[in-house]
Amino acid sequence: MPIAAMQAKMDDPAATNATSPPPIAYDVPILPISDRAAYLARVHYGVMAPLLALTLVTFSARLYVRTWPVWRVGWDDALVALGFLFSVATFALLCFEMFPSPRLITFAQATQAIMLAYIAIPVWVIAMTCIKISVALTLLKRFHPLTYTTRWWRPLMLFLIAVQLAYFAANMVYNFSKCRPLVAAWDMSTPDAACYTSRTDFIFSLTGSVINITTDVALSVSPLVAVLWRLRRPLPERILVCCLTLVGLLASGASIAKAVVVAQWTPELPPEELDSWAMAVSIATWTVAEQLIAVFGACSPALKGPIERGLARFGIELSPKMAPPDIGYIVDPTTVGRRSLQDGNGTGDGKTMYETEEMTSKASS
Repeated sequence: MPIAAMQAKMDDPAATNATSPPPIAYDVPILPISDRAAYLARVHYGVMAPLLALTLVTFSARLYVRTWPVWRVGWDDALVALGFLFSVATFALLCFEMFPSPRLITFAQATQAIMLAYIAIPVWVIAMTCIKISVALTLLKRFHPLTYTTRWWRPLMLFLIAVQLAYFAANMVYNFSKCRPLVAAWDMSTPDAACYTSRTDFIFSLTGSVINITTDVALSVSPLVAVLWRLRRPLPERILVCCLTLVGLLASGASIAKAVVVAQWTPELPPEELDSWAMAVSIATWTVAEQLIAVFGACSPALKGPIERGLARFGIELSPKMAPPDIGYIVDPTTVGRRSLQDGNGTGDGKTMYETEEMTSKASS
């Protein structure tokens, strides 16, 4: 019986409330893994493994800059570390969905894969909540002194944190109340099961996608609008800083791609026209990509110094070696004729968080 057919059976009240489900051969290979599902599994490993390695390098760079030569670890660093660990856990849980070659799998294998994928949902929510709150705390802590004319900065960051926490709570409640008993969410043979319909799942997933995309865009674009482009820095350096800041938009792209795949999972389609396993693999790929790119974006400020030094070895200087005293100041058209010593690191030295990371990295090298 294909997975889509089993899901359709669950959505049928007469079927889900049956007290005597038909016997299932758990150890007999009966569920087909299509050529497309196998191909997408190979793509998953081929793309996610290098992305995981790249994210690990970026995460390690952030930890190095924050711990050496001066210990400057804060709550934002602890949260992004938790987010990265839960992202790796999500990747591991979803690996059980991946079958790189076409084959028949047993009902027991399918049940195990669906169970672990279901467990991956709250793990994913925890990871994304930690990552986004970490980014918001970083922006709130390091950019707030620079935005004395931007009154909406602090309320916006606190609002985004509140939205993410509310989505976290709603997602947890929904997933743990989806089926009664809960085991019916992954074991299609559970008797007397009552679950939400696929249509309800689709609406909730679409709502979550809108929230994820909106918060990703807000966290990526708001510092660019409020602070970064107004810094008195050379144009090439400002372009680099803006590019590192906008990395988070790639996570939005992954969220959009995942939402498109979910939208194609139409419950009205007959089971023979819906390759549900291939679609599940595709959703898993975009889910992991979204998490890892989000971690990469959260840790991207630590890359400014290494990138500048690497380009300097090829004769490309993004910023002058001797910076003028006010190079870190913001041009404020409302206070022409006076200068405010504002900084992005809470030390009063007029440096943004990117400059601070770079100076710390240089001091340790």
